Amino acid sequence: MPTETLSTTTLSLPVRASDRQVKLESTSGVIPGLRLWMDGESMTVVSLGVEPWVLVLRGQDGSPALDHASAVTVYLAR
Repeated sequence: MPTETLSTTTLSLPVRASDRQVKLESTSGVIPGLRLWMDGESMTVVSLGVEPWVLVLRGQDGSPALDHASAVTVYLAR
């Protein structure tokens, strides 16, 4: 679980475990180096693509890369 939750958003589209980009409802406050946490998976933001796509490193902090449904809550954390 994240150590400090800054805000939340949701996924706009489902994500497969092999995907390297996620589409968020909002990228407000999302910056490189930030952690995204959802469904037991931690991701590190690498860069922001064309709004609202975010390039991520999957399965961080010892978590597995998982499939995620659309509309899942995404926690922005440090």
